Amino acid sequence: MSSDGGTDPQRRVLPLVSDAGNRQLLVEWLDDHREYQAVELAGTVAETDFDVCIIDRGSFRGHLDALRAKKTAAAPVLLPYLLLLPESGAEIIDADAGQVADNVVTEAIDEIVALPMQQAELHWRLSALLRLREQSLTLRTREQELERQVDLFQKAQDMANVGAWEHDPVAGESWWTDEVYRIHALPDDRTPSPELSLQHFHPEDRPIIEDAFRTAVEDGESYDVELRLVDAADNQRWVRTRGEPQYEDGDLARVRGTIQDITERKERERELQRIERAVESAGHAIFVTDPDGTIEYVNEAFETLTGFSQAEVVGETPRMLNSGETPRMLNSGEMSEEYFDELWATLRSGDVWEAEIIDRRKNGEKYTAMQTIAPVTDGDDVHAFVAVRDDITERKKREETLRRRRQALDEAPVGIGISDPDRADNPLIYVNDAFVEMTGYPREDILGENRRFLQGENTDPETVAGVRDAIDTEQPVSTDLRNYRKDGTEFWTHLEIAPVKNDAGDVVNYIQFQQDVTERKQRQEQLSVLDRVLRHNLRNDMNVIRGHAETLKIDLSDDVAATADEIIEKSEQLLGLAEKERDITELLREEPTLTEMTVRDRLRTIASNVRSEYPDTTVTVDCPDAMTVRATTRFEQALGELVTNASVHNDSPSPAVTVTATQTDETVRIDIADNGPPIPEIERDVLRDDTEQTPLYHGSGLGLWLVNLIIARSGGTITFEENSPAGNVVRIELPR
Repeated sequence: MSSDGGTDPQRRVLPLVSDAGNRQLLVEWLDDHREYQAVELAGTVAETDFDVCIIDRGSFRGHLDALRAKKTAAAPVLLPYLLLLPESGAEIIDADAGQVADNVVTEAIDEIVALPMQQAELHWRLSALLRLREQSLTLRTREQELERQVDLFQKAQDMANVGAWEHDPVAGESWWTDEVYRIHALPDDRTPSPELSLQHFHPEDRPIIEDAFRTAVEDGESYDVELRLVDAADNQRWVRTRGEPQYEDGDLARVRGTIQDITERKERERELQRIERAVESAGHAIFVTDPDGTIEYVNEAFETLTGFSQAEVVGETPRMLNSGETPRMLNSGEMSEEYFDELWATLRSGDVWEAEIIDRRKNGEKYTAMQTIAPVTDGDDVHAFVAVRDDITERKKREETLRRRRQALDEAPVGIGISDPDRADNPLIYVNDAFVEMTGYPREDILGENRRFLQGENTDPETVAGVRDAIDTEQPVSTDLRNYRKDGTEFWTHLEIAPVKNDAGDVVNYIQFQQDVTERKQRQEQLSVLDRVLRHNLRNDMNVIRGHAETLKIDLSDDVAATADEIIEKSEQLLGLAEKERDITELLREEPTLTEMTVRDRLRTIASNVRSEYPDTTVTVDCPDAMTVRATTRFEQALGELVTNASVHNDSPSPAVTVTATQTDETVRIDIADNGPPIPEIERDVLRDDTEQTPLYHGSGLGLWLVNLIIARSGGTITFEENSPAGNVVRIELPR
């Protein structure tokens, strides 16, 4: 391609290489390639015509200013330079306090190649630079043609609707054509004068035209200005007015000029400026291509979205309109050939294309955009394509997150429902599959209904009222509720309802979880019945036995009385066992509730109670003041049971119980040590099997089982050790 844009069979290469040997090799290589022509330096760089210049380090230093001036003079047509540097010669870029790197590399040098290099790479580098030059020449030719068309159009416009005027400063007379009268909205019988014309210009622009006209009269200087004019009908318009002094025999004879209404052109210019500003400031990426798909323009948002600058993409062909080679800049590899075939067919038919596309930014990161491409037509011909891209990467991520959350809700093993409090009666707007399966109602019968449709005649009204109050006060609620399936069968659910609030704190939904706990409720009811029957019968029968034993004790001999005492003692033990059974039953029915409590206060209370009941026992407490533990509300009962049993079953002459509490970053440990007899191994089996039915802790039966249940529900463990020199240590460990 020659410098004037014409076709040339060979590309002229200037080998500006200071090293003679390298230059000879380069010239020989160029001579072996018919598409290249090596040219000699014609005196100076400025006087030499070439399409691309290859320079080395020596020439770079010697011809830097001339090369820079040559490139500047050729602009906007690209005149590319290829700099050859040995691998050890990169220090040239850092010369001159970085000015070379900041100015030359970015403004003058287009490619830097490290030596040595393969001949194929040199050919590839030259071809790429020459393609860029050809593209810039093509763009410049189109721009010049467009400028010629605009100039011709402007001249044609200038010839239409132009008013002429003339002023004789010596005679003080003026002359106007009919168009001048029309522009000023004045009747043609008005006497024309500069004063009459000047007074109709906008007050803000009037000083400009007054100064221009005075300078034309006094100094003989012509003028050509565009100003606002307010005509006699008070209509504002834009005009272009010119003035040209005319001389005769060296003296000013007259000032002739023209005035033209350019309001429509100004409006078009302002509209184009508004459009340009809107495109530039648009949040969407916009780019324009020619009919062949070559990018001609991109806005700032495009640069931000893709990471490519306008200079990098103008002249490139994006993959969307390229049926051949895929350029690197917009190809993610995610879109199929069929996608682009359909896109191309749609655009060529004159229709608008709109679809999602996955592309790659300059840094390699993929992004998703909604792309709209529209052909710009004039009749049947397509002159350009305008593409708008909206980055929807984050939206797609949110959609995927929502999809996964929806899938998790749909497939959750518990019944889930969502209601809308903004609608009348807070109806359900979503239920998952488990909700449908649990209730037996089809989804279409559930949606739009308040969840109370599951209630029936045996549903507890107080529980329902509590749920209603929680919803009315926008509070979460958790309870067990008797419901009814579609077939009329009863079932129990553990129901949890919580308000869902937006960023402003307003409740926008209620989400409810319900789990079928029918079997658990049935077991609890059966356990309660068994508890009542067993405790009632046992207490009544033991009271009868005890009454008979007390009667025998009074009326019979000492031996028989002693036997009666044993019967009474066993009766009291069995009655105590019944109370333990009641405690265990209640514990099993309860939902464990953890609470924060101060350990030292609880231990002191327990120690005080034991001392009062067993004054012969010494109870000592060693616990830090600030120690706390998170455990069930029955934790104090378990501690009391252990301390009491250590006192009751202590056969030492001086019974003693020491309670020591310590803590680490992870655990709280409480040791209850006594000096009594060892705990039998059979009683320790409770720690290995909590269903053991053999006698337990010091013969109290269910005592240690109760303790073990309480500790386990608090997330802790209980172990036994031997005390020294005698006795036992019961150790409780709980997580902090």
